Amino acid sequence: PKMAKTVMPGDVVATMQESRSKRMFGCGISQDGENLVAIRAGQLRTVGENQSKTGIEMRMWIDSNTKRYVPVDEDLVIGIVVDKRTEDYRLDVRGPSYGVLSALSFEGATKRNKPKLEIGSLVYCRVSNSYRDAESELSCLSLTYKKGWMTGQAVFGELEGGHMIETSIGYARSLLLPENVVVNCLGRHLAYEIAVGCNGRIWIKSDSVAKTILIANAIRNAEYDELICADPC
Repeated sequence: PKMAKTVMPGDVVATMQESRSKRMFGCGISQDGENLVAIRAGQLRTVGENQSKTGIEMRMWIDSNTKRYVPVDEDLVIGIVVDKRTEDYRLDVRGPSYGVLSALSFEGATKRNKPKLEIGSLVYCRVSNSYRDAESELSCLSLTYKKGWMTGQAVFGELEGGHMIETSIGYARSLLLPENVVVNCLGRHLAYEIAVGCNGRIWIKSDSVAKTILIANAIRNAEYDELICADPC
């Protein structure tokens, strides 16, 4: 990503002329005429195509340290199944309303062959459509990776086992950046799986419960330790 720039509400971050068909503007940015302006204080982040798993050429958003999550199109989130119906599931995504995930929104899923989620299951998915006054639509279909859900190699799907923690929204988003010191440092010394949601939920899994808790605590504590976040291992 480009160097983060601090912006304040009302600052122009881009113009509509600069916007391309595959550029996505995320949280903290709103359109004002021909300009795209910041509506919250924070750091302006930009991620290019080679660093994004969504198929979008460029994503731009404003990082701010908040615990309130507002769904934005193409956000990666970790949801908790709170209701299951014949055709879909309702997930708590830590937002103002639940998200809806179709039972067929998994790679390779059919009416006869689809995942069976239970109440309380954790699901890694993306926001396919967000609405201000209605439930957001969720999907486990990737725009770039097409591994079937049964292979266990799909980008999205149920997160089995492991341990989940919740952090601030800004901190969780920072863990998604390729140069993040915390994730990279832990990866040099420990083998583990991690799924990070833009909604402030982080799922960790390793080969032992003790190691999983150790990694989870390290990630949680690093949010408030500037020394850890600044110094590479």
